[in-house]
Amino acid sequence: MSTSTSTKLSRHTTWLFAFGSIATGIVASYALNGLGQKVTAAVYFAIVAIGGFLSTYMTQARVRGAVLSFLAGAAVAAIAYFFLVSHLMESATTLATDTVSGGQATAEGAKAGAAMGRTFGIFIAAIVFLETIIAGIGGAIAGGKTRGQGGLAALSALAKSAR
Repeated sequence: MSTSTSTKLSRHTTWLFAFGSIATGIVASYALNGLGQKVTAAVYFAIVAIGGFLSTYMTQARVRGAVLSFLAGAAVAAIAYFFLVSHLMESATTLATDTVSGGQATAEGAKAGAAMGRTFGIFIAAIVFLETIIAGIGGAIAGGKTRGQGGLAALSALAKSAR
């Protein structure tokens, strides 16, 4: 494929690369859940880095446009994970409290569960946000630097951005 401007995708497609690679990374991480936390995190990171690379290599977008797309995508992913983890922790804590107390401490369990859910939700959201912006921005910068180069140089830069 030629790398001239006429064959490049619109600069607005960086949003598709950002949200598509984040969604694909999340799905792949859940699909590979049995392989361990390090493997799933590495797969997510690699998929988002490849999406970042392609968002500038295959489009007419500037690097800062791709960075903005991945920053917004990382914020959306972090918020979604916050609510997911917060809800799961609150539900699990309330259920455990109900079971242990025989239904006598439901209100206290719900209050403790909400506090634990928010705490763990913030922690997980911060991790997801940082991993996503590092991978996406690194990939976008590598794609922008290799924009006019041939296939092997681009593959080399892509491999370096996914590390």
